[in-house]
Amino acid sequence: MSGVIVHDGRRPGHHTWAVGAIASGAANGVFISPFSTPRFAIPRYISGLDFARNASSAGGETIFDAMTHARLLVGSNRTDLYDTWELWDSAGVGVDTPLRQQQHVEQVFARQTELGSPHLAPTVTINSVSGDNGRYSLEMAWIARGIDERAWQSVAGSREFWRSGVSLDAHIGSLVELRAPVWVVTVTNELVLGQTPDLADRQAYEGLLRSIHSLSERSRVIIAYADMSGLLSVGAGADTIGAGWDRAMRTFDPGSFHIDSDAGIRIPASYVTQKNLFAVLRRDAAEAIERWNVSDARRIRGRSMPTSDQIERVHHLASIGEHVATLSSIRDRAARVAALRLQYESAATDFDTLIDAIGPAVRVADKTAWVSTQLEILRAYASNEGLW
Repeated sequence: MSGVIVHDGRRPGHHTWAVGAIASGAANGVFISPFSTPRFAIPRYISGLDFARNASSAGGETIFDAMTHARLLVGSNRTDLYDTWELWDSAGVGVDTPLRQQQHVEQVFARQTELGSPHLAPTVTINSVSGDNGRYSLEMAWIARGIDERAWQSVAGSREFWRSGVSLDAHIGSLVELRAPVWVVTVTNELVLGQTPDLADRQAYEGLLRSIHSLSERSRVIIAYADMSGLLSVGAGADTIGAGWDRAMRTFDPGSFHIDSDAGIRIPASYVTQKNLFAVLRRDAAEAIERWNVSDARRIRGRSMPTSDQIERVHHLASIGEHVATLSSIRDRAARVAALRLQYESAATDFDTLIDAIGPAVRVADKTAWVSTQLEILRAYASNEGLW
C-alpha cells in the first residue's frame, strides 16, 4: 500500500487524528512506536492493539517499528511507554551477543504478531560499515530471515554511513541478498534544529538515493521520517513516505527519545503546507502569499487555505500523498526522475516570483531548504545513474 504512513507521536489527540487521516484518504497507515504508544492502555494513551485495530478498521496499514536504533542511542532514556512492550528477554538490553540478538528479534516479532502487523526486523544505527553496528545489523537481519523468510527488514544509518561510497554500496549489496519483500529505510540525525529539512550533506543523500534505487529493484521501499523531502526517495524508487505534523514525526530527532529536562508546555507554531512549492511555511508567510494573489496562492498551496491546524494536518499529509501517487504511477525510472525534476524546477520558479513579490515573508533560504538543495541532490544521483 503506497502513499503516506503517519509516524507515532505523544501529542494529545494523535491517535484520533492519525486514524481520521486514514479514513479521509489523506494517509495510508500508521507506524506504531513503543516510545509513543504503550502496549496496554494507561491514562491518556490507548493500547497499541486498539490503535492497530482502529487504523486497520479505517482501511490503513499498521507497522510496529521496535525503534531499536533509537533505544540504543546514547542518552536514550524516555522508556516509560517503551518498557511496557518487553522487547528484551533474559539476556538484557543490547545486541552485542548472538543470544541478545535472537531474543530481541523473537520478542519484537511476538509483539508484531499480537498487533497483526508484519514482522519488521529491528536494526541498529550504522555509523560506519566497518564498525560493530554494521556487523550487528547484518547478523540481526539474517536471524530475522531465519525465523521468517518473508520478514520485512530495516536499515538505519547516519550521514556518515550514507556518504561512505564504495563501502555503502557493498553493505547494501549484502542486504539485497536477504531478498526482503519490504525495506524500511531511515536517515538518523545526531542533532535536529528547526523545522526545515537538513539536506546539506548532499553526498550522504546522494548515497541514500543510490541505495534506495538498488533496494527497490527487487523490494518495496518505505522511507521513514522523511516527510516532504522523502519525495527525493520516491524519485529513486521508494513508494511510501513516513510523515507527520510534529518535528519528531517528520525527521528522526534523537531528542525525542530522551527525557526533556525542560518539560514545560510548548505551543507549536502554526504552519501551512505549500504543496507545489514542496514546502511547509509559517502561517504568516502563507497569509502573505494569499494577500499577494488569491488564485496563485491556491494553485501553489494545492487547495483552500486551512482554517485551523487540524485541517492543516490533513492538508499536509494529502499534499505529500498526492505527489507520491503521481510519481509512483510512473514506472519508468528515468521518466519518474524527469517528472520530479520538472516539478522542482517549477517550484523554484514560483519561489523566485514570491521572493521578488513579498520577500522577506518568503526568503531565498526557504527556496534553498525546500527546493534548490533537493534538485542538486536529484541531479547528482540521476546523473551518476544515467537518468538525467
